[in-house]
Amino acid sequence: MPAHELAVVIAAHNAGEFLRTSLASMARESRDGIQWIVVDDASTDSTAAQLERASATVPHLTVLTNEVNQGVAASRNRAHRAVDARYLTYLDADDWYGPGHLEHLVSSIKDLQVDFVRTDHVVVDGHERRLSRVPEMRRRIPHATSSAFGFLGKRCALNYLYIWAGIYDLERIDLTGLDFDARLRTASDRPWMWQVYLEAESTAVVPLNTYFYRKTTNATALTQAGNVSTLDFIGASESITSLALASGDPRAIDRAVHSAMFLVDFHLEREERLTPELQEHLRARSAAMLAAAPQDSVDRALRVFDPHARDLLGALIETGRG
Repeated sequence: MPAHELAVVIAAHNAGEFLRTSLASMARESRDGIQWIVVDDASTDSTAAQLERASATVPHLTVLTNEVNQGVAASRNRAHRAVDARYLTYLDADDWYGPGHLEHLVSSIKDLQVDFVRTDHVVVDGHERRLSRVPEMRRRIPHATSSAFGFLGKRCALNYLYIWAGIYDLERIDLTGLDFDARLRTASDRPWMWQVYLEAESTAVVPLNTYFYRKTTNATALTQAGNVSTLDFIGASESITSLALASGDPRAIDRAVHSAMFLVDFHLEREERLTPELQEHLRARSAAMLAAAPQDSVDRALRVFDPHARDLLGALIETGRG
């Protein structure tokens, strides 16, 4: 039997500027049965000192330290090996929980008796707050994960891949087979969530709005940078398509291909933030990825894009097919 009811995994790298808020919410949410696992990913700021002080106010806190920076995926994988709990959730080091968040998470998954639960969250942009909802109309209703892929051109739960916006039952989901891809400095949560949806059987959405996601001003956030890590979405998309193909579910395959095309279009529209070399890399890798995708799925996906995006993506695919 696990020693704890719930494990919370946090990966932190140079998060000192924001960690005080996270640690305050952790102290407030702490109770017997909650295991906190923080991986300090070779931080060079005040992160280590703040975590050391937090051990006095956050019970059951384990701090693991990477001697060299390994990235959030590898850090989460290391934390997984220390998990000793029935349920699992995540917290980003620059985010925080509102009062009662973890209690509501645990009670929801117990009441609904599903493999995992998804939640809404609050986007924090300076002094502004905006609710971001899971794109799913069924609320507090258990349903099969196979029904979550939706229809092309419409947002669905697979467009909402935030691992921290949910809770996972480790008696129903085998964590040993769920490593994050450590080759990806960004976007590693995307194939991880897809694997959960493809391998689990049941899920549900609850309208919980007590996770606060900082739309970051953090200069170390790779998702905000215009560097080579920005292109990790391509490797993540290739992994997702492989997972979908292996599942044999036509809806999953179509959704995976459409998602890859959507992200390519998104990044092409913003390619000016990249160097000319990375722009060329973006186009070449995207063309190769889309050219390798199943033709039928590509054709169906293209129909739901607007004419400008359709022309752009179509030309890119033709280039990839040479």
